[in-house]
Amino acid sequence: LFDHPLLQSELFHFAHFESITPEICNKSLAELFQAGITEQSGEFVFLAGRRELVAKRQERNARAENMSAKAKRFSRLISRFPFVRSVSISGSLSKGTMDKDGDIDYFIITEPRRLWLCRSMLVFYKKIFLLNSRKHFCVNYFIDTDHLLIPDFNLFTATEISFIKPMYGKTVHQQFLLNNNWINDFYPNKNGHHAGHELADTKPGALKKTTERVFSGSFGEWLDTQLFLITLNRWKKKFAHIRDEQFDLNFRSRKSVSKHHPNGFQWKVRNRYHERIADLEKTHNLKLHVAFWEKTE
Repeated sequence: LFDHPLLQSELFHFAHFESITPEICNKSLAELFQAGITEQSGEFVFLAGRRELVAKRQERNARAENMSAKAKRFSRLISRFPFVRSVSISGSLSKGTMDKDGDIDYFIITEPRRLWLCRSMLVFYKKIFLLNSRKHFCVNYFIDTDHLLIPDFNLFTATEISFIKPMYGKTVHQQFLLNNNWINDFYPNKNGHHAGHELADTKPGALKKTTERVFSGSFGEWLDTQLFLITLNRWKKKFAHIRDEQFDLNFRSRKSVSKHHPNGFQWKVRNRYHERIADLEKTHNLKLHVAFWEKTE
C-alpha cells in the first residue's frame, strides 16, 4: 500500500494475527519466493515486479534520518508547554520513512481537563512563530492521562500504536501502551521491536509550572471548555459535508481527546487494503488467508 519493501525481521515482528517463530516466517517466505509471488533484493522483501521500491525506501529512510534532529528538538519544545505530559512521534516518521512533502506528526498526552487549553497554546505558537507551517510541527492528535485507551480497534490504529516513537514522558507513555495492549491481537510478535525513549523525563521549568498554577482552578476549567466548544463548532461548519461517522473518526473531539485528520487517511487505507488483496488474489489465482481488519470484541 505504501511502496515500502520490508526487511525479513520486520515481516516477522509485524506478522498479523498469529504468534509465529522466525523459522516459520523464513519457511513461508521461501515458499513465496519459489512461487514467484515475492522477490528479495539484499535485505529487502517485496512483491514480485516491484524491485524499484528498494531505492525509494532507502531514499525515504535517509530523508527521515535527516529529519530526526528537528523532530527531537521540537519534541523537547512541546514538552515544555503547560499541561503536556507525554510527546511521541507518529505517522510516517515513526516508521523511519518520509516523503519529500511529508511532515512531522506529534501524538501528545496532556493533563486531564486542560487538553484544549494545551492544544490552543501549541496551535497559537505554530501560527504565530512558525507562520502556520505544519512541516515540522503537526500537532494533530491529543488525549489526556485519564483517557489513554484508543477506541479504534483496527489494523490501521494498531499499526500506528505499534510504531509510535516516544520522545518525552516515559511513565505516561508506558501507561498508554498498557491501556492499549489490544494491539497484541493484531501484532502478537511485535514485543521488543521498537527502540526505547529518545528523551528522558525532565522536570518542568519555572514558566511551565507557573502557567499551570495560574490555570489550575475554575477559570482554567472554564477556558478549556470554551476552547473545546469554539474549535468543535468551527470544524463542524468547515467540514459539514463529511458524514457523521467519518467526522467522528477524523475529527474526534471530546473534552479528553482532539483528533484532526481532515484527509480521512484511515478510510482510504482500509479501502485500498481490501482492493489490493483482491488484485493479488486475482493475479496469482489464489485465496489469501486474510484475518479481520477490525476487532469486534
